[in-house]
Amino acid sequence: MGWKVLRLLNGLLNAAIILVLIAAGLYSVYSIWDNNSIYEAALNLQVKLKELKPDEKKPSFEALRKINPDVAAWITLEGTKIDDPVVQGKDDQEYLNKNVYGKYALSGSLFLDSRCNRDFTDFYQLIYGHHMEKHAMFGDLDLYLKKDFFRKHTEGTLMVPGKTYPLKILAVMKVSAFDSLVFDPEECSREPDKILELILKKNKAINRELFNKVKDREDEYSILALSTCSSEKADERTIV
Repeated sequence: MGWKVLRLLNGLLNAAIILVLIAAGLYSVYSIWDNNSIYEAALNLQVKLKELKPDEKKPSFEALRKINPDVAAWITLEGTKIDDPVVQGKDDQEYLNKNVYGKYALSGSLFLDSRCNRDFTDFYQLIYGHHMEKHAMFGDLDLYLKKDFFRKHTEGTLMVPGKTYPLKILAVMKVSAFDSLVFDPEECSREPDKILELILKKNKAINRELFNKVKDREDEYSILALSTCSSEKADERTIV
């Protein structure tokens, strides 16, 4: 009798283990599908929005602002898939999980810090974007950590209504997500030497010639910082 009970319990245990393995397998399949869906949605949206990309010669944002008046700019970085509109919400939470169309999306949007001037006239401006695979959002910022890529891909453009600003890659660095200076555009604009000192200290790669020009305030240079989550540590950010 005892052996029968043991065999029964053993059979039930085996069945339970099989069910757990099946459930885990199904969850893994679902997670992969869900993950791919998120990236696919982000990439499809990027393709759709490119049809509305302003002309660099005389950038008009009329079509984009009909979709969303929060659109502030369009950013493009050479050698990457970063070629997207930039929005600015009432705070820095609004577009974390909302796309340019104002719909819920885990990929969110590229968004300008709510404390920055929308016309990009401050000395220091800050744009955030999620770190995503498959070149979505700011996933390609990690490319600048490779010195060869950093050396070869040095330019980009920032379009705002009626004007196009040339971008030059100054530096790339890793900082804490809680860095009180990098993520305070108002202080960086008031005291520019502080952020320049930090860039010099924290850089993983830097254009020294350009840095000296910015430091000496030649040609009225200003700094545009692009921030995304690090692929290595949860509390770390990659800044270009």
